[in-house]
Amino acid sequence: MQGTEGYGVRWMRYLGVGSDGTLLQKRKAYEILRDELKFRPTLEQQHHPLSEADDNPWNQFYADDHLVREINTDLDRLYPQGQETYFQERKDYMDMLRNVLFVWCKQHPTLAYRQGMHDLVAVILYACVNPSHKLDENDDRVEFLEHDTYILFERIMVWMKPLYAIQTISPAPTPDDVPLPTADGSDADLFGPPPPRVLSPEDRPLFRSSNGPDTDLCATPAQQSALQLLCHVVQYELLAKHDPQLACHLQNVQVLPETYCLRWLRLLLAREFPLDQTLRVWDAMFAVESESTSPSSSLELLPYVCVAMLVYFSTTLRECDNTGCLQLLMRPASTPLPAHAIIDSALLMYNPMKESNHEDMDVVCFVEGSLGIVLTNAKAPYDFRLAVKELSGQALQSGKVHVGDLIESINGVKMYKISTDEIKKHIALLPRPLYVSFLHVDDSIPADSDDPVAAVASSSATTPFLLPDDTPLPPFLDGEQCYAHMETSMHQPVFHAPSGSCASHFVAGRLFLTNYRCLFQGFVSGTLWEIPVLSIACIVSDAAPIDINPLSLESTATSSGRRHSHSHLHHRGDPQYTVVLQCKDTQKVKFAFRDGQEFARMHKCLSVLAFPASLTDAFCFHYRPHILPSDVVMPFDIRADYQRVGLLHPAGGPSRFRCIDHAYLLCESYPRYLMVPSGMSDIKLQVAASFRSSQRLPVACWQHPTNHAVIARSSQPLVGLKSARCAEDEQLVQLLCGGHATSGEVFPSGFRYVIMDARGQLAAAGNKAMGKGTESTANYRGAKLAHMNMENIHAIRNSFQSLTAAFDPLDTDQNSSFFQKIDSSGWLKHVRLVLKASWELAEYVHSGVSVLTHCSDGWDRTAQMVSLAELMLDPFYRTLEGFQVLIEKEWCSFGHQFGLRSGHARSDVSNEQRSPIFLLWLDCVHQALRQFETEFEFAPTLLLFLADHVYSCKYGNFMFDCEKSRVDCFEKYPATNVWGDIESMRDTFVNPLFSPQRTVLAPSTVWKNIVLWREYFARFDPTFVPPVECIQYYS
Repeated sequence: MQGTEGYGVRWMRYLGVGSDGTLLQKRKAYEILRDELKFRPTLEQQHHPLSEADDNPWNQFYADDHLVREINTDLDRLYPQGQETYFQERKDYMDMLRNVLFVWCKQHPTLAYRQGMHDLVAVILYACVNPSHKLDENDDRVEFLEHDTYILFERIMVWMKPLYAIQTISPAPTPDDVPLPTADGSDADLFGPPPPRVLSPEDRPLFRSSNGPDTDLCATPAQQSALQLLCHVVQYELLAKHDPQLACHLQNVQVLPETYCLRWLRLLLAREFPLDQTLRVWDAMFAVESESTSPSSSLELLPYVCVAMLVYFSTTLRECDNTGCLQLLMRPASTPLPAHAIIDSALLMYNPMKESNHEDMDVVCFVEGSLGIVLTNAKAPYDFRLAVKELSGQALQSGKVHVGDLIESINGVKMYKISTDEIKKHIALLPRPLYVSFLHVDDSIPADSDDPVAAVASSSATTPFLLPDDTPLPPFLDGEQCYAHMETSMHQPVFHAPSGSCASHFVAGRLFLTNYRCLFQGFVSGTLWEIPVLSIACIVSDAAPIDINPLSLESTATSSGRRHSHSHLHHRGDPQYTVVLQCKDTQKVKFAFRDGQEFARMHKCLSVLAFPASLTDAFCFHYRPHILPSDVVMPFDIRADYQRVGLLHPAGGPSRFRCIDHAYLLCESYPRYLMVPSGMSDIKLQVAASFRSSQRLPVACWQHPTNHAVIARSSQPLVGLKSARCAEDEQLVQLLCGGHATSGEVFPSGFRYVIMDARGQLAAAGNKAMGKGTESTANYRGAKLAHMNMENIHAIRNSFQSLTAAFDPLDTDQNSSFFQKIDSSGWLKHVRLVLKASWELAEYVHSGVSVLTHCSDGWDRTAQMVSLAELMLDPFYRTLEGFQVLIEKEWCSFGHQFGLRSGHARSDVSNEQRSPIFLLWLDCVHQALRQFETEFEFAPTLLLFLADHVYSCKYGNFMFDCEKSRVDCFEKYPATNVWGDIESMRDTFVNPLFSPQRTVLAPSTVWKNIVLWREYFARFDPTFVPPVECIQYYS
């Protein structure tokens, strides 16, 4: 051949075609084969076209007609991007394409022709026609264009045949017949193959095991085609390794890889780039194959190019819903991709060590454990880049990382224009090993880069620091990152039983600050204390000297022999810096520092962690526990419980109620699905909602299985001082609560249903002055109005604070006894009132009387009453699974304001909206469990677990103030589900005495039977004898 090497010639060399001197033989073989297979009517004139003779060549012509028409149909639609008319204007080129496809299909009759093959052949012919210079008439490539195209096509189809194969799938098994995949504990299982189809609410359980993204595919991995499996590799494995946040987002918005990746893979991206750029992409893929030391059964770079395309669109995709993602991924050809950038990105992801060849770069492979790097924003001219500020651990030991180096890429993905928070989230989701590329530059760190906040940008995945003297590391959770640690001493009360007094005792150790916990580890005794950073209510610092008790003047030795003397740490008269942490779980802990800089660093770093600017920094968005497939729970679907209790009938069945979808438009703080009377139109429902505070209209949430009495909930009506009325609201309440009775029926009590106002009569009247209030029985015919006299959130908060103060071991108040403090706090009075009101509600419903209950806004006292009454009435809610359903439905879905009441990420401890409403309800459940200990499948330990984690933000279930806010956030930032961990710890939370006998529980509300929840309130008080076991489930 003559001239400079073009794409076609280079591909033959890359793919080993004709390199052994057999190219001419292969060309001749193709020519003979084509002449044998191609029908030429001029040579067959001696045979009549309609003759049925066996040797009539026209028979084969007719047999091939369907294949030829298929090929021609696709060739007529061949308009490659950037060269739309290139082939259509050249009949000779079209004939070449037709011949190549026809001969190959005849040679491979099992596969034959499949749509898309014409795109591959067109790219090959274009590559052979268009080398880097124009072909002249004497170049032998003009004569053998068709031959070379066939030879290359045949070689490429060795890889592509499995992607065009049609696989016959046996009938889909039923959901119960599909075995769950077995997890091997690897990180790749996080994005494994799709599970069986998602069942409708009518035929699926409330919480079901799952091992992958929801899809409508019911084929198991063994039944999936090679093309389908490769699509899954692209999105569920490779993308999860290189851009886990995008992989999570695509999974959350239910974008299936088959919807966009089938075309990418099957056509070798021929329709994703302009034709000239496609040559560059193929050239890169074939070059990788030529460099491979062992033959592969597929194009190794191809899936990485697909991932590079996804990463290119990552920022835009993560802001789109399902429709937006698909429109972008299946975009029209008028929006071309930058091929050179995609190729470079794919090559780097394929081999992250490639950048180590650069003289100013080094690539470090990080395994499990510490990365040991702290990052800060680099200064000009390296704006929008992150620089290494400190290093230790693996980074230090590698010898390749230096202070001032810029982060270039992670697992081959460039880290440009990324914040410290974003890179922290990115690394937390990545599996190990991790390949990080560092660019060596000078003078990249700003002079004022000593801000402790920069440490919060640490990119270590678990523990970024090496501790001196072989101090043992505390066990960190998956996704937990240590941002700072320092030597300190922790105040620990020591109880002297004979005298009944507590002495001040300081224990030396090390304090660790992570993105989840504040953890103290003694130099001798190991881990002594921990608290989630978001469970810290306030941080109080003081630089006054500390008077150390002689009990603290002891010395302890570490494993390395180094002695830590408390007297050395706390010389009397030395200026001491103290930090007191007041925690939401009733703990109060004091730390002492001698070094002012360490004190300042600790205080500032802990303030950033405990009170972050955004709740997306909460640990639930980083925590990725390893859970067995059998322990993974399906997202809660409230419709399943509606159906279980008889509110939602199967499709087509008669029902008093109908289910509203997308009810967020009606009321943002309600669940998406609401049960309303069938006789109420949507217009009337909107009017009724406008008559209720916060649009929280009356809706049904539970129905008695035999008498069909209903529990309904709402917020207060907007009656005001003028006693306003709303006919639609009155009709809605009548249909909800009076609809199960015979028309005109009046119960022996003289009323048909009850409106139960959780407030006292005086409080309801006070709300009336603000344009709200309560119902009038004159307007709601057949109703009885009952006031339950339950206190508001402010009284509950004050009682809680008074009660917890009684358990301060250093309290020296001698003016009142311990029992007086308990009684004066009023906490047990609130417990009794909630129990009493809930039983009254349950008793009405059990006797056949429907009840509408509300407080002011319907998300605090209403949730307490409704959920506790349902617990008394329905044995299902007393099982472990049912208790999960009850909390998800009545608390999470119906809009209890967990974020506001818990003060998530808020430093204003005096905020008037904080109140332990959910904790009070758990205390009520504890009272019922204590009185009926054989009727509950779950043990009191589950209540402690939930009481702690409602503040910890370790799980997404208790984040934000309503279901809609969680759904909107979790679409972009997936969060861990609390019920998965509970299921994996099932043995811990199962009650061994469970032996149910009763349907309805009627707990006693006599004062002598309302007892203090010692396991919660007294667990941190060492003065109890015998001591109350301190049970925590933070780690």
